[in-house]
Amino acid sequence: MICIYVHALVATGVVRNARLIAADLAAQGHEVQLLTALPGGEGVPGIVHHALLPHARGSRLREKMDAALALRRYLRRARPAILISAGNHGHGTAWAGSRGVSGLKRVYRISNDVMRVIPGAPSGGLKRWGRTAMARLVAADAAHLVLVSPTLADTPAFAKAGRTGRLSVIANGIDAAASRTHVGDSAPHDWLGGPVPVILAIGRLAPQKNFGTLLRAFALLRRARAARLVILGESRDDARARLMTQAHQLGIGDDLALPGTVANVFPWLARCDAFVLPSWWEGSANVLLEALAVDAACVASVSAGNAAQLLDEGRHGLLVDPSDAQAMANAMARQIDPLTRIRPGDRIDRFGMDSVSAGWSRLVDQLLTR
Repeated sequence: MICIYVHALVATGVVRNARLIAADLAAQGHEVQLLTALPGGEGVPGIVHHALLPHARGSRLREKMDAALALRRYLRRARPAILISAGNHGHGTAWAGSRGVSGLKRVYRISNDVMRVIPGAPSGGLKRWGRTAMARLVAADAAHLVLVSPTLADTPAFAKAGRTGRLSVIANGIDAAASRTHVGDSAPHDWLGGPVPVILAIGRLAPQKNFGTLLRAFALLRRARAARLVILGESRDDARARLMTQAHQLGIGDDLALPGTVANVFPWLARCDAFVLPSWWEGSANVLLEALAVDAACVASVSAGNAAQLLDEGRHGLLVDPSDAQAMANAMARQIDPLTRIRPGDRIDRFGMDSVSAGWSRLVDQLLTR
């Protein structure tokens, strides 16, 4: 049996990829289970979803500690052959929860940049030290590390895994044809399809996503022409309130919408005038693949993981410095103008699910036959 762990089945790129991996491995004939700390969310038809905790705890740290204890009990009882931790936020729980479980091969999927050395980006202070320490722990513990982008291979903590043959790059992919079936027939928001161009961003309302710079860039754009901005994503703490306060200070509060998370992003992506990914860092942004799948005109930070590769160094969308609000404003202005925008066209055809499926199939077969 193969268990795939994420903290919760929420609307994030890590979760969407975990579902895809689970469905694909199950289709290949493996017994697969999805494990989460918290109950709820959209699972995968035909695949068991087991929640380790009955409900959320008072803090994320408490949840992770309780989930690690519950995971250990579950692994000792179920005895899976492989445990795949699908994203960085779950690695601590997977590492702690699998201590003392004999015969278990642990695979850590590195879904985001650990080093985060982009000039101007928030460093994270002690959190960065913690991330580096956890990266060393999982790299030493892993039967295999899976990187979602070759840009992550420069992480010093992963060097030994690379030298010993315990590291692979399996980039994210997407079934573009299936994605387009989720576009639907109606706009999910009154602004979409109206006379005023709409710029869309998607991601957790967290410092990594660089939405503060995006708001400054949007304010610069608004001085020259009418436009609206929608940001879809989960808000932790007071992140939403802080963004709204910044927007009102910049004079763009009436042109900003923060609807929260949505289960299906494709109706939004298909109907926006431009999609922007301003992140300081990423691993491989699944949402950029989703934007390419529906031919959305894209603007992406050059440091957002493998965005430059996905957009072919700017041939299928515009790349910008994440610290340069004026450059971001200029790029958005170009992409919402029908006369100047660059659409990705068939670029997505290079990033289908075949290579993803083959990569995971080879890895699982290799681990099971050792």
